[in-house]
Amino acid sequence: MKNLRFTWVLAVGLGALGVTGCAEKESSVNELTVQANAAAPAGQIISSAQAVEWTTRFQEANPQEIWAVFTEAGIFNQLLSQADCQGLRLYHGTDSGGDNTFVMVGVNSEGADMTEGLLADEAAKCPPNSYRSILLAKPGEEPKAPVLPAGTLIPLDKAIEMTMHYQAKHAGSGRAGYFSSRVYWELLEQPGCIGIRVYKGLKEGNIECFVLVGVNEKGVDMTEGLLYDMAAPCPPNCSAESPLMHGEQ
Repeated sequence: MKNLRFTWVLAVGLGALGVTGCAEKESSVNELTVQANAAAPAGQIISSAQAVEWTTRFQEANPQEIWAVFTEAGIFNQLLSQADCQGLRLYHGTDSGGDNTFVMVGVNSEGADMTEGLLADEAAKCPPNSYRSILLAKPGEEPKAPVLPAGTLIPLDKAIEMTMHYQAKHAGSGRAGYFSSRVYWELLEQPGCIGIRVYKGLKEGNIECFVLVGVNEKGVDMTEGLLYDMAAPCPPNCSAESPLMHGEQ
């Protein structure tokens, strides 16, 4: 798959933004810039205790929100196998039903979003698909195996619409976060991992963040393995010319 010349954008049903060294809300979108190191290594391992603190804080503050989204390994493989793909940027989005979601897109060595070509996906959200996990403030009683496939192709115009709706309603908020490809590969290469669940979290001071965790075939979050936090939030680490960026920059 490494020779694919397509661009994939993954729109992941959100609530999730929970994986990362998180995007602090900015007071002005005028701060948006493309950083020279936009595609530099980004993403750091965190403890399960830290992940629990951040995801619980978000869920208690946002009981009506989408908290997490699961996407199968095959979608990540396709995105990451594009030529010159250095990692993936997760954008906040809002779907046609009004639920907050993620839109995920490959990022090249220049730090630009790879939005030309095919785009993908919207996957299973929680709630309503509750399951047992220490990362849920109100977990289900039993593990719940993911329904596969978890991820579908979407056109670019749908990804544009979702990010536009979110950014219009959340002016001045964080727009996206970037993780290096190694973060996704290291999660997926864990024995038994069939995909990644993205959680939305809140750090101290209500700073938004993402938390990424592998998921096994029983639907269990692999919290005894690797968990990652986001190291390159947007703003300021943005792809300013991307069609997924809207409004004044």
